[in-house]
Amino acid sequence: MGPEVVNRNKDCEFYGDYVGRDKHVTNIMLFQDGEREFVVTHNANIKPVAYFTGRETELKELRQRIEEGRKSVLVSGMGGIGKTHICRKLFEEYLNKHAEDGNGTFRHIGYIEYSGDMDGSLQNGLKFKQQDSPENNREAAWRELEYLASDGKLLLFVDNVDKTLGADPGLQRLRGIPGAVVLTSRQAFFSDEFEPYRIGFLDMEQCKEIYEKIRYEGSRRKIGPEEVQDLEYIIENLAGRHTITVELLAHLARTKSWTVKKLRDELEQKGFRLAFHKNGELVNIQESYEKLYDLSELTEAEQNILEAFSVFPYIPLAAETCNQWLLADAGVSEDDDILMGLYQKGWLQFDWEQESYAMHPVFAQVICGKCKPTWKNHYDLIDECQRSLQIPQTGLVLECQKYIIFAEKIVKNIDMINCPKQAGIISDIANLFYRIAEYEKAEKQYERCLTFPFVDLEDSATTYCNLAEVYRVQGKYGEAKELHEIGIGFRKYYLGENHRATANSYNNLALLHMALGEYVEAEELFEKSARILEKVLGDNHPETVLVYANLAEVYRKLGKYEKSKKMSEKSLEIRKKVLGEDHPVTANSYYTLALLYITLKEHDKAKELLEKSLRICKKVLGEDHPVTAKNYIYLARDYENQGKYGKAKELYEKSVRILEKVLGENHLDTLNNYNNLAGMYGKLGEYGKAKELYAKSLKIFESLFGENHPDTIVIYNNLAYIYLCMQQDDFNKALDCCFKAYNISILKLGLNHPDTQRVYNNMKNVYSAWNPEGNFEQWLEEKMKE
Repeated sequence: MGPEVVNRNKDCEFYGDYVGRDKHVTNIMLFQDGEREFVVTHNANIKPVAYFTGRETELKELRQRIEEGRKSVLVSGMGGIGKTHICRKLFEEYLNKHAEDGNGTFRHIGYIEYSGDMDGSLQNGLKFKQQDSPENNREAAWRELEYLASDGKLLLFVDNVDKTLGADPGLQRLRGIPGAVVLTSRQAFFSDEFEPYRIGFLDMEQCKEIYEKIRYEGSRRKIGPEEVQDLEYIIENLAGRHTITVELLAHLARTKSWTVKKLRDELEQKGFRLAFHKNGELVNIQESYEKLYDLSELTEAEQNILEAFSVFPYIPLAAETCNQWLLADAGVSEDDDILMGLYQKGWLQFDWEQESYAMHPVFAQVICGKCKPTWKNHYDLIDECQRSLQIPQTGLVLECQKYIIFAEKIVKNIDMINCPKQAGIISDIANLFYRIAEYEKAEKQYERCLTFPFVDLEDSATTYCNLAEVYRVQGKYGEAKELHEIGIGFRKYYLGENHRATANSYNNLALLHMALGEYVEAEELFEKSARILEKVLGDNHPETVLVYANLAEVYRKLGKYEKSKKMSEKSLEIRKKVLGEDHPVTANSYYTLALLYITLKEHDKAKELLEKSLRICKKVLGEDHPVTAKNYIYLARDYENQGKYGKAKELYEKSVRILEKVLGENHLDTLNNYNNLAGMYGKLGEYGKAKELYAKSLKIFESLFGENHPDTIVIYNNLAYIYLCMQQDDFNKALDCCFKAYNISILKLGLNHPDTQRVYNNMKNVYSAWNPEGNFEQWLEEKMKE
């Protein structure tokens, strides 16, 4: 793939202003080189149509521009003449070349669907490290793109740009990106940086070839000599050599078994003709299509299905899913074969390899604009899509993820006013975003739910509690506490103290106290939640067992190891029995019990459980999930305990990359793992890196939680060690760190807590090394008085 390029931005924080950057955006983190793949966008399955033909001249000339690293914009006066499929053909060529030999002109390639503005399109399409705010995410996407293009070895396609350069500042920024960029647009001119490349209509022979491939279903059959004149008249005068229209007419002729002469007669009788200005721009494609494809000629069932497809994204949907989602509203069964019938009539596209259907955006725009779909005609579609968002008993979250974009488009394009399912489907979208660790998107969807009127207080309380949980996992503890208290108030008033939903609220509030290091308060709430759930659901119910697992963790934090072990083992056995060994919830129990074994220094048991948990999490949740990252962390600890520091460092760094990407660097889980990695740097003698990470963690901790968070105890303790190693026995700085850790430990954990005793002993050892003849107790007493 060419010579290596040094990532000058890797693991860097950016401060100060520079041209093209929002001056308020700081602390942007980028991927490391090893995290990037050849395709740097989410769209990898980009293919031209199976009957792609002609365009050899265009492909050759564009290929030359691309190889020279130039910027081009493919323009035409109308959609549907082949700009997109030319780009897809080129994308496919470069992708195949890379797959064959791994070499080529480009190090990275991307394909982005333009969706209203370049900022949003880039964030939706590009893979980049997620940050802690929308502003930072926008900037991080641009920084990632700028880095990818910095050596001129990025090829980027941006399809269907419908704004001018002046109307979209993001397009202005795009023109400063080095390397090969290809846009498609109906805009004739952007700027000097983008060279226009006008896409003309296919010539007559190419149009005839497309017509024959579709009309005769790839059988290589040709039209008869007596039909040539009529076909050329249709292509030239009625269809205007417009590629997609030629395709549609071929579908129509095949469906109706029309000869070319019959097709011509029907078109002229309907008055079908694509009209153009003299400069070649289309006047109104919708009006012409409505003459050709009159919805009134279709059955109500067919119209209902086409309406549904018109609100979908232009993404193939499996035939089985189409049947499940669409047939009930249409009032037909699979035996009616209505979808294949609509494909044969030219309304739908069908991919024979994937057995999936889609509707071309030109059709979708016509139908959606004319019919204005409402929820009453598509109630079962909404219901089935919502059902597809529900995480199955297996816990396979990733199976549901592919339907999020369909659900979002349904909510956007169907008139949902007064729909009883509107809040429900948005809430399910939010829940799925939460489960795949897209917390910022989950937050936006839950906040949107709060704008709808609720049928009862229970629904309202559930939304408040769900949003509070999203706030908690993002480290927004103040907002989370406020909403949890509102949710608990609603549930106690509406459902009573001894209801399962109230118990779940206590559990979630306890998790918040855990995050804040308030373990005694968390213990009290977990135990209250457990008592209610045992009474209402029994001790074998998954909700009860979840609280058991949380109780085990807080017992461990409080040094109550026997109680922690008993509760961990109990929750694990129940989950294995009820859910099975390979369920992600069972993996959580493996993980929790492993933490206890690590604390008790039973490392073989811990490693076995962590490896089980990691295998399940990678399978069910994916590599880039916080729970997967936590499994890496504790496996790293196991390697660390065995003295395998290189392997431990590798796993710590991997977990840091995941947590920074998903949670941001200001999240508590990320901060705690900075300290794990810093400790490993210390053991490897990389004291400068260790000190830098510890100092960074302390700064963020203090800005978020003040100076007395219990997690800072370990940081101060370890920083003391680094000072001793790095500063040639700098006892004053080391003692100062030890004393701060001791003060916080007494305040938050109590004088008799095992961690407090460990900090005390560490401080005593540092003092003795500094002043062997001194009186440590007297020194400590004087320090405490200060």
